[in-house]
Amino acid sequence: MTILFNILIGILAGGAVGYLGNKIKNSGSKMAEWLTIIVGIILGGLGAVSADQLINYGPTLLDSQFVPAIVGGLVLSFVGVYAGKKWFHLSAQ
Repeated sequence: MTILFNILIGILAGGAVGYLGNKIKNSGSKMAEWLTIIVGIILGGLGAVSADQLINYGPTLLDSQFVPAIVGGLVLSFVGVYAGKKWFHLSAQ
């Protein structure tokens, strides 16, 4: 249950980062837009789970430290979306 809750937190955080990344720097096509959001969602889920497993700090909800999960989801999805926009040119030229 804890892992599923962390994945849900990461999906929400990663989706928000992907959406904001598309709003800040316009994507070249619809496929690049969706790819940015999908990368944010996947890396957000991974970041949330790994941060909860590695950092034992903060208040708990459903046996999960949700503050590190939120931060881990935001940070890892931001790094992935930034790399996609900058290095793989998932934005308009």
